[in-house]
Amino acid sequence: MRILLFILSFICIKAFAQLPETELFLANIEIKGNVIKTKDAEKISSHKGYNNQPCFINNDDKLLFTSDIELNGKTHICSYNIKNKKTERVSITNTSEYSASILPNEKDFSVVMVEEDSTQRIWVFDILKGGNKSCLSQQTDSVGYYTWLGKDSILYYKLTTPNSLHVLNIKTNQDVWLCNNPTRSFKKVNSTTFFYVIHEATQNTAYLFDMRTKKATPFAVDNVSANQDYSWHPTLGLLKSEASKIYRYSTDTKVWAELADFSTFGLKKITRFSISANGKYIALVSNP
Repeated sequence: MRILLFILSFICIKAFAQLPETELFLANIEIKGNVIKTKDAEKISSHKGYNNQPCFINNDDKLLFTSDIELNGKTHICSYNIKNKKTERVSITNTSEYSASILPNEKDFSVVMVEEDSTQRIWVFDILKGGNKSCLSQQTDSVGYYTWLGKDSILYYKLTTPNSLHVLNIKTNQDVWLCNNPTRSFKKVNSTTFFYVIHEATQNTAYLFDMRTKKATPFAVDNVSANQDYSWHPTLGLLKSEASKIYRYSTDTKVWAELADFSTFGLKKITRFSISANGKYIALVSNP
């Protein structure tokens, strides 16, 4: 099993070594009902390369994102200050880090670290001093993506054959399998529910999982099966990106309705996006 996990990690690292060129944009928005009004969009990535996985922090005054800004074959976590428009590296390591996320305590951030032996585990960094770090769970490796469900639990994408989705209790190390073939998109909806999406041959199906009853209920179907980027907004519900547009799933009509189009700002293919908790900003990753 250890050999298999090493091979899977090696494959994932090889993919990371061939990271696509992506640009990071920040747009001012206004949400009114089921409509997003876009005021402007500005490219905030400062170099040509990989700029991805945005995450709002500090009451939405800053963004954490993954970048190969040092051009040393590694990726690190950078922060972008929305007010003064300055970027700085915050994970000070000799390894590569991905998927920065703020912890439930809102004082620290976590990452998927690609360690020197190619193990991929979740590490926690001091938000003020990126060099201070600790491994979240020594026993849990082959992590691709993850999200926090609470102070003691995470939902994570595991590099298995096929890839799978798990819930991990970081206090007890109890690891519960949920499904195979998930997309990289899953997120907490409220205190009792999270959503995830299963990739199928001709479509993707989104599910809502009730943490009290331990039951999953089909919620929405997306016939654009190549799409991997979904998110959840407190008032807008389930969202997805497709080409230069953001779509919202309507529970009334059971169809995906266009929410915003960023083609006028030069975005051609949105591969990730994140809306700030205050509803004032949207961060978008686009292939040039």
